[in-house]
Order: sequence, then C-alpha cells, then structure tokens
Amino acid sequence: MQRKLPSLQVLRRSFYAIALACGIVLMIRVHNIMLYRLITAKKIEGYTNLKVVEKPSVCPLPRGATVCVHSEASKAALVDICGDFSASTGDCQDKTYGSIVTTKDHIGDISEYTLRIIVQGEGSELGGAVDKFVQGQSRWIVDIMQGDGYELLTTFDDPRRLAFMSQLDLIQHRCANFFNGAINGNGFGSKWHTVALGLSFGLYHNMTLMTPEVLSNFIPLTSCTEADMERAFKKSPPEHLFANWNESTINFQIIGNDLSDMTGQSYLKTKAPGFEDKDLFWLRTMVAYYATRPNYQFREQFRHYSPIRTPCMSIHVRHSDKHSEAALLEFPDYMSKAEEYKSQTGVSNIYIMSDDGNVIKSTEQYKNFRFQYLDVPRPNEAWYTEKAQGVPMDILERDFLLDVYAAAQCEHQILTYSSNVGRLIGELSYAIRNKEPSLISMDTEWLMWP
Repeated sequence: MQRKLPSLQVLRRSFYAIALACGIVLMIRVHNIMLYRLITAKKIEGYTNLKVVEKPSVCPLPRGATVCVHSEASKAALVDICGDFSASTGDCQDKTYGSIVTTKDHIGDISEYTLRIIVQGEGSELGGAVDKFVQGQSRWIVDIMQGDGYELLTTFDDPRRLAFMSQLDLIQHRCANFFNGAINGNGFGSKWHTVALGLSFGLYHNMTLMTPEVLSNFIPLTSCTEADMERAFKKSPPEHLFANWNESTINFQIIGNDLSDMTGQSYLKTKAPGFEDKDLFWLRTMVAYYATRPNYQFREQFRHYSPIRTPCMSIHVRHSDKHSEAALLEFPDYMSKAEEYKSQTGVSNIYIMSDDGNVIKSTEQYKNFRFQYLDVPRPNEAWYTEKAQGVPMDILERDFLLDVYAAAQCEHQILTYSSNVGRLIGELSYAIRNKEPSLISMDTEWLMWP
C-alpha cells in the first residue's frame, strides 16, 4: 500500500511546533545554568578570595650560631632582617657551621654536616631549585613559615632518621621496580595516609611508589617517569591482585583507584628492613611527612594566607559527617584542655581548625585566649557534599592543607586520634620537630589506619 505524503502546510506546522518546543527547553536550560552558576559563585566566593595576611620579617639565623656566607650570597640582605652579625665567607666547606647562607646555584656545595641552610633568591626559580634539591635529599625540611627572599632548610642530628630518609630517597629515585597505586577516594587525611602506606609497602618490597594521581601541592614523590615505569613493566609484567603479592613481587599496579583491599592486610609489611627497632608511629611519621612535603607553590600560599602566629596550641574540632565514625565532642570539651595547657605553658594563642562555623562563633566566649583561624566558609558539611554543590576540589584541598600545616606548626595540639586528620596533624608535628608531640587526643590512642 502506497503511503500518502503530508502536505507542505502540515510540514510547516510541525516544524514550528518543534522549534517552539526546542526554544522553550533551551530557555529553561539556560535559566538553570545561569541559576546554578549564580548559586555556585555565591557558594565558593569565600574560598576564592582569601585575605593576604601581613606578617613581620623574621630573622632565620638563630642567636649565637656560627655563620658562613657563601661568596655568591649576600650578607647585606640578611643584615636588613637580622641586624649586623659576624660571619665567615667563602665556599663554606672548610668546617661545620651552625648556619650557611648560599644561593640556589650552590645549595649542593655546602658542608653536609650543617643543620641549617638559608638559600637566597626570589620567586619560582628559587622555589623550584629548592624543591628539586630536597626531593632527592629528604633529610632537609623546608620551613613553611619563613621565606621572603630566601628559603630556610633545616635538618636533625639524628643518624637513624637520616638513614631512613636516605633509604626512602634511594628507593624512590631508583626507577627499576614500581608500585603504581596507593590512591584512596575518601577524605583528604585518609587519602594521604594511603600514600604513606604505599611508601611503606614499596620500601618493604624495594619498589618505587608512583601514584596514578598527581599530588599537586607536594614535592613529587619520585623523579622517575612514566617511560621508566613502562620499561620496568615490559621487562616484568606487574601483579594486579594484592592477594597474590609476595616477597618475589617486583612490580605491582592497582587496577582502579583504591587501596582498600590492601589496608586490611598485615601491617608487618610496613616494618622497614633495618628499622625493626622503630615502632609504627615513628615509621608512619616519616612516610607521612615524605608523602606531604609542601612544594614552593603551596609554601607561597601558606605564607600569604595563613594567619598563624607562634607560640600557639591548635585545636581540631571535627564535626559534620564524623558522627558516623565516632562520638562528636563539643567545643567546651576541648577548651577545658586548652585551659590546662595555658596554665602549664603560658600559651594563650589558639589556632582553630574546624568544619563547623558554630565552633568559630563559640570562641567569643573565651576572652582570655587569642584565636586564629582561616577566613573561609564553614558549612559543617562533608567535603563530598561541598564538592557536589560546586566547590572545586583544588580549593577544598588547598584550604584543608592550609589548616593542617598551621595546626602542625603549633607547639601543642588538642585533637581526636579517631580522625585521620587528627592523626596526620600529630604525625607532621613529630616530623617537623623530630620529637614526640605535645598533644592531647580527646578520644582514642593513636592507631594506624589506613
């Protein structure tokens, strides 16, 4: 049977009807997009406009220390900050000095026995050179608090720590066998603890950890490249199942983005060979610090935006979705401990880290303390809720790190070890001072998970 074709008039009516419907749908979509962008802009406005904090210049030279100024460095630049001081000049290799002043081109030339290096320079060239230097020599800690025309590097007279960091450096830049993984899709504290766990497992099996995700705020874990890893995998195909991982495994690659199948296994493999005398807390602090060393871009942000002043105590109050894992504690509970610290130490500066805006408001009740905190919105919502509402992950991560590193800089901490964040603060506090932190956990003892 032959079909009858529609008339031209019918076709025109159909076309107009379709065009009108499409126009209405398009207008609705444009309206919704504009409304979403307006809501999102309001939502993240506080995150994108952090206030620059004016800070006084601090002299990086400790009193009474013997000083050598490299012949290529400028003594006058430090005199402006420190006042006049006596110093030797030359290549600074003739003896052990308390502090050495040098330039980015001569960092590696100084005596290896010094405990403090002031590297002079400006901007990204200085920061990049320092990052490259400490990437392979993790015995050096770059001071996140100081740095205006210089970077301050310090280390410790601790043979065991130096030996451990040297072993980590060796394995992380050897580029022969690889562990490609150690990514956890949970909160930031859990995520970076997973990377630390990956470093421990890699060290146990002589594998270089290379994470599939770029950790953009930190000094890169390794100088090895994707091409290096591909060559290693071609020579010896990687094991993909953790259940099959044993002492003979030399290449491992996680398929997916989570290490959850690994964290339930024995933590004996986090005991680094040759360091059996060290407990899990010490080992975790070393790898957690290695995993989260701030790069120069983040150090610059910290110095511009963090309001922290030392000496201080820090308080981390975790609310929002934490109730699903542990009992929530109210701010007065923390402040009762702060009163004890104040009576013992005389410290009255408190740095507050919290996801709950009501905690910040509650500080007004405590007139005998001076509170410091980052000027950001605190909706008392989990990070994934804020992400779903349009807050970019890089902004959430940046503000989280500004808080964590400020809290760790304080000489005393009050927190909860049931939280990955609280444990990370305690571990970083140990790492930057090389001694047990002055810390109170309001709930559990320290544990390693993940």
